[in-house]
Amino acid sequence: MLSAGVNFFGHAAVASWHAADAPWLLGAMLPDFATMIAARLGPQADPRLAEGVAHHHATDAAFHHAPAVVGLFREAEARLTARGVRRGPMRAVAHVGVELLLDGVLVQDAGYRAAFTAGLGHDGPVAWADADGDARFAQLLDRLRAAPPPTDLDRGAGVARRLDRILGHRPLLAPTLAERPAIVGVLDELAARVAVAATTVLTQVRAAMAPPAR
Repeated sequence: MLSAGVNFFGHAAVASWHAADAPWLLGAMLPDFATMIAARLGPQADPRLAEGVAHHHATDAAFHHAPAVVGLFREAEARLTARGVRRGPMRAVAHVGVELLLDGVLVQDAGYRAAFTAGLGHDGPVAWADADGDARFAQLLDRLRAAPPPTDLDRGAGVARRLDRILGHRPLLAPTLAERPAIVGVLDELAARVAVAATTVLTQVRAAMAPPAR
């Protein structure tokens, strides 16, 4: 099962509460980027990158235990189950779908978009445990830098497209074509709920996290 957590845009947003330097912001997104390119991070020589990576994990832990998030996950699971979505895809879509809908709210904030762009703009070295990690990461950065902000994550169809890419290679978690209309419908229903809950989610995450040491 996929673990619940904030997606990379959300990590840049939360990290920007504390600092705006590019290595810190990139570090906060690095574990998600490592997953996306199927590479393992090595120990980071740049202390700000390393601190950002640690902040990533602390953010995920706070997010995972936030009552508002747990409530949204449970509501999504109940709605998907009622629509006949199988258990594996139901759990994955409920968790990742809510996270992506939250990104759809955060991306509307110009400050968060600026933090995301600043993190992507960092050109310092990143340590990878895999020999081809640098090459794969460079390709990902090129793609992300060229892409517009993900402004379609406030609706079911946009989130479903991302879910296809995230879950498509996971046979036990990937939805079928027959399940897709139900998933899009549930995500559309949840979009307004997530938009209303976003402030509470961020407040609970902030309250659960101590400011990073500087």
